[in-house]
Amino acid sequence: MATSNATPGSTPDDSPDDTSDGFSEDYVDPVAEAISAVIDPLVENEKVIAAGYAERIRLLAQLDGLGHDRRIIAGLAGDPLESGRNDIDTQNHGPAWDDEELARRSMAAEVGFALRMSSQTAGMMIFDAARLVAQLPRFHRALTEGRIGWGHALRMLEVTAALPVDLPEHVLPTLEEMVLPAAEKLSASKFAKVARQIMESLHPIPLQERVDAGVKERRVVLRPDINGMSWLNAYLKADEAQAIYERLTQIAKTLDDDDAAADATACGAGDAPAPEPAPALKPGAARDPEPIVCRTRDQRRADAYRDLLLDGVGADGKLGRGIHGTVNITIPVLTLLDQGDQPAILDGYGPIDLDTARRLAGKRRVSSASSPTRTPAAPSPSGAPPTTRPRTCGATFRSATKPVRSRAATAVP
Repeated sequence: MATSNATPGSTPDDSPDDTSDGFSEDYVDPVAEAISAVIDPLVENEKVIAAGYAERIRLLAQLDGLGHDRRIIAGLAGDPLESGRNDIDTQNHGPAWDDEELARRSMAAEVGFALRMSSQTAGMMIFDAARLVAQLPRFHRALTEGRIGWGHALRMLEVTAALPVDLPEHVLPTLEEMVLPAAEKLSASKFAKVARQIMESLHPIPLQERVDAGVKERRVVLRPDINGMSWLNAYLKADEAQAIYERLTQIAKTLDDDDAAADATACGAGDAPAPEPAPALKPGAARDPEPIVCRTRDQRRADAYRDLLLDGVGADGKLGRGIHGTVNITIPVLTLLDQGDQPAILDGYGPIDLDTARRLAGKRRVSSASSPTRTPAAPSPSGAPPTTRPRTCGATFRSATKPVRSRAATAVP
């Protein structure tokens, strides 16, 4: 008679504790055991790392407290070399730092020297630490206990960074209580989306007012980086930025690399024969441009961005005509009909202001994400009929209570 894998040499008759599937109750899957032998210590290690971050936050917040201690401030201000009070040259070139600013910069310099980083980076770390400990104690405690990771704490700091100084006292505790369960279950990026949506429902300033203020801050920033590279960042409205990125993606899909050259590279067939060497050029002859080979989607997107901004045309001499930048939005029907104030949700971003959502949904048609049928969109708030002008979209109504999913397109002239 065949024997059980868990109890060699035994038969079902003399193994009363065997389960019906032929394995004893104390059987351990060797594959699961091998994986658990690594995963379990990894989980514990992650908790130790989170606790380490929490301790660093506590120490930095304690240092921030020293920067507000009158005894420390007086001690730093008493040194004329530190304060510059009695330095004629300092006075001639501008006012000296006040006592609290001097203390803040001194604490940042101490941290920067100790941790081998710039004082500016250290100063931001101290500021974030003080804010996490003072304003978000539940998150700091969860980080200490290893129930969330450092990424969740950073995302929570980002979500609450732009809150007004005179925020009602109940808002942050309520927000912490509502979003902490999500932080304990979701990844940091997914948690951030949940936190932003909940924050919108608690924010004391209407979203439209904040959008109007944010539009005034639009700008383009150039930030030098290493290896001869730089970052060129544009601060734009969320729907416009999403549409621009989508249009670059669509253009990138149309770009073709040199297939023949690609075959001879690592991304082509490994046994492909080497290309014939290019013949020597005669004096004065023009050389053809080198073929562009094996670009990733990110590289193609970056090339399209570069060509359009530098030359006004793509590498192929075209403007990408007919390619629209699109965004997906979910709009509550009552909001679309001017009978509600729930924010619309821009996919990949989060809540957006109602004026933008209604404009996107009221100028054309919106195709439902779950229905192939199309119906004319509701007229825009201004009463204008649906059109196909730039940055347009439309809507398909499936229910008077369910949100409408819209796909808005930014047309290219």
